[in-house]
Parts: sequence; structure tokens; C-alpha cells
Amino acid sequence: MHRFLLNILLTFCSFCLLNSCGEANEPAPPAPPSPSEEVHRTVLVYMLADNNLGWANSFDAYDLDEMVRGAKNGGLNGGRLLVYYNRPYTNDGNPPQLIEITAQGQKILKTYTDDPDLYSVEIGRMRQVLADMKELAPAEDYGMIFWGHATAWMTHPEDMDQSKASRSYGTDRDKWMSLSSLGKALEGEKFSFIYFDCCLMGTVEIAYELRALTPVIVGSPTEVEGEGMPYHLNIPAFFADGTPDLVGAATNTFTYLKEKGLRSQMVVVDTSALEGLAEASRGILATLTSYPAELTQVQALSQSFNPFDPVFHSTRPVYDMEDYMKKISKNSPALLAAWQDAFDRCILYKAHTDRDFTGIAVRTYGGLGSFIIKRPEETAYRGYDKTLWWKEVVSTAPVFN
Repeated sequence: MHRFLLNILLTFCSFCLLNSCGEANEPAPPAPPSPSEEVHRTVLVYMLADNNLGWANSFDAYDLDEMVRGAKNGGLNGGRLLVYYNRPYTNDGNPPQLIEITAQGQKILKTYTDDPDLYSVEIGRMRQVLADMKELAPAEDYGMIFWGHATAWMTHPEDMDQSKASRSYGTDRDKWMSLSSLGKALEGEKFSFIYFDCCLMGTVEIAYELRALTPVIVGSPTEVEGEGMPYHLNIPAFFADGTPDLVGAATNTFTYLKEKGLRSQMVVVDTSALEGLAEASRGILATLTSYPAELTQVQALSQSFNPFDPVFHSTRPVYDMEDYMKKISKNSPALLAAWQDAFDRCILYKAHTDRDFTGIAVRTYGGLGSFIIKRPEETAYRGYDKTLWWKEVVSTAPVFN
């Protein structure tokens, strides 16, 4: 009996010893950094979901789940992923929150003031969120992702406007943020990248306006499928060692949507080349003394926002920039060659399916979208004359003076 008990005791001790040795040889999971510890990169997703993307389709919930999946798979690479979550039904007791995505799930860092008169598309709120990001998740560099609705460069003299006919980025309870206000909100910031997970933001007007903020901008010049980017696939690209892999992220998005039978147009822009593109564009525009008939044949990348307007029913906010410049410079081959070289330097990646989300046939695609003015009354269309691209580039054409 004593020998039997001794054998049981020895077996139990051996099991405990082996088990403890096995645990000692396994790497301990990294502890999440405290707010005071600086990491190599923090990425902020500015998610405006108090609109039909959230309360009607739950795309916000799907994407948050994808982010957690990416984090669980090790995609954060020691970095931190924050989401400013403008939740659906804000006015019903769901104020915005700043949350952190970790391998364990979602962690609330801050709940913002439940003020029905304070909107997430206001300059002050966006700047407050950026300050909170730096305080709670300091990093060597920061990446920025915009999630929500967008309508290219279309702006309004006021920072917010309830009219859905005048808008740029949003929405929060039918309020929008103009492009100029977005630029003011981000003024002085430096991001390793800006990714627009929303419609119509892959245009030269957007890129030129925000060029001082980041070396790389990713977006689509067309409408974007509601599902948007695959966050679980792109998180490793955003948190790659050294420079974030934005070409990889854009490729992931395009391939993911295409393989699901969805439509997609993507572009990655090198903002350091935009000054050269502006100069080359001014060279071609200097020859524009009339409105050539070929303008009606330029590849459109968006539908009309005024189908019942007697004046602007045929006006589209985004066309293919490369197709446009080729058509207005057919008699200036040297200028076109110089422009093409400058344009190619801007485009780090481009890809497109044969149609966009709304059904437009995409026959030619240079990657970067642009508005084109086909008649005098369009110079101030939806505040186009408020954009820097108009003021510093397009307005130099003789036809507009």
C-alpha cells in the first residue's frame, strides 16, 4: 500500500514538473502597452456609422469584427489600433466612443459627451479625437483611415450642411464635413498614410488638398461597395515593419472584392509627386481656350447627383483624369508626354473591374479621378471653385478667365 501511494505521488510530481517546464518554454503573450508606452505605429479608424451604413446595414459591426480577427492573427505587430466609433442612434443614448482593438476584443478608452448639438464631422471634435489618440496611444508614427460616406470634392461654404446635395465626408445624423473643413481639422498632423474606406475620394482634388499631411493616400474614384475593405487582411499591411504596405492593402481590397463578384476601382497615390503633376497640368490647361466637343466623351466615374436638375442633370463630379488630359492635349504631344510622366509618378497602384458599383462601364482607367468643366456654369458647381486644385491649377486655363 505504501509503495502504491508512493508511486501515485511520484507520478503526480512528475506531471506537475513536466507541465511547468512546458509552460516555461512557451513564449508569454505580450502584455498590452500602457497609455504611456510609445509603440512603432498607431492607426486610427474614424468611423461615422450613425447613418444607413450602421443602423440599416450593420457594416460597422462587420468591420469591427474583422479588425478583431486581424488582431487575433497577430496583425497588430506590436502597434495599436484605435477606432473613433460614432455609433448608430447617437441621439438615443449611444454617444461616440474611442475604442481599442486588441486580440482579446474591443476595449473602451473613452466615451464622449452626449451632446445632441455636437457632431463628429465638426473640426473641434476631430481635433479632440486626434489629441486623445496621441495621449492614450502614443507612437512613432500614425496612420489614418476614414470610414463612412463621401462624395469626392463636393463642398459647401459652411462646415456642416444638412442638405445631401452639398457634402464631402460624413455622415453624422445627416451632417457632413466639407473638404476644406477636413483639411483644417487635420492641419499640422503627419500620417504615414491616409486610407479612405468610402466612396469617390480617389481624386486629384482630394489628394492635392491633403498632400502635406501624408506621403500616401489610398482610395477609390468611384462608388465603393458597402462591404468596403477587408480589415482582417489589411491590418498586417498597416502595421508592417518600417513603411506600411499600402500597395499591399489596396491590392488586398481589390482582389477580395473582385473574387466575391463585387465591383472595385482602387488607386494608391504618391503625394510627393503631386506638385509635378500640378505643374504639368497647368502646361496643358494653358492651351485650353474653349470647351472642346471631346469633353462629352471623357470616361465618367460617377453618376449625376442632380438627375432632375434642368441645368446640372448631366454633370458628374468625377471623371477619369488621364482620359480627360489626353483628350484636351491631342494637338500638344510634347505637353502630353511631360504630363504623362508626371502622372505616372503619382500612381503607385491602380486596378479596376469593368464596371463600378453603380453600373458605369469603366472602359479606360488611369487611377486618379478628376472633375472636368464642360461649360461656364460648372466652374462653381457644388463649390468646386473652393478647392485648391481649382484655385492653383484649373483656374489658370484661359477658357476660365
